[in-house]
Amino acid sequence: MASDLGKRLTVAAIGIPLTVAVTYVGGTLFAIGLSVLAVVATWEIARMFGSRGDRFLLVPGVVLAASYPLLAHYLDWGYAWVATVVGLVTVVGLGTMKVAPSDRPFQTAALTFGSAVYVGGLISFGVTLREGFGATAAEGTLYFFLPVALTWLADTAAYFGGRAFGKRPLAPVISPNKTVEGAIAALTAGPAGAVLYGLLLLPSLGRWLGVPGLLALGLFVAGAATVGDLAESALKRECGVKDSSNLLPGHGGLLDRMDSLLWSIPAACAFLLVLR
Repeated sequence: MASDLGKRLTVAAIGIPLTVAVTYVGGTLFAIGLSVLAVVATWEIARMFGSRGDRFLLVPGVVLAASYPLLAHYLDWGYAWVATVVGLVTVVGLGTMKVAPSDRPFQTAALTFGSAVYVGGLISFGVTLREGFGATAAEGTLYFFLPVALTWLADTAAYFGGRAFGKRPLAPVISPNKTVEGAIAALTAGPAGAVLYGLLLLPSLGRWLGVPGLLALGLFVAGAATVGDLAESALKRECGVKDSSNLLPGHGGLLDRMDSLLWSIPAACAFLLVLR
């Protein structure tokens, strides 16, 4: 237990300052950073599907996943549709030509395409959060870390709320340890955290949304984070694995750390874009 805690703290001590620094710099470096995360997470999904004997077109998958953050940075969002269509045609074409009918080429293409869009497409909303709302590098960084902070707060509240009061399972088939009471704690902590974040750390957001808007934002983000966590739990249970990989000592895989963020980051971005 102590060894695992030491590993977790070591990874956090390296990963958190690095993430903050790359986010603060922003621009191309930040987009590349998100692309790298998308590549690794897509590789982990390919690994999970491979563990149950499914084929996966790894190179086309990681290239498509990596393209979304870069497109979000360099080009208009309309080009994401172009990348999606080109990616779909390419993946289905390669699956048809390279995978034997007995190995289910269309399923291979669907798993590859869906995974790449799921990871790369969703994480690319981080570019808009970082670059599209803050007037300064510091503000842009705080906008990006808004859903990150709310997700961490919601996850923490769900854990302790579930341990203290949990009785009714939330999704027993997917994740037996998650409870309705824990989810309620998460959905309570999210709005409270958003108000504190907006009033204390990001005053421009607080002035823009006001307390009612911050409460709604926190609820929306916490709800998305909860569903994102369940989605990855369902994927791991489907594939029969405990962790997405052993890439991060003491933490499991990168996707295990990103599961809720893949939902909460687009949720925060969409909420703010609708109100802008």
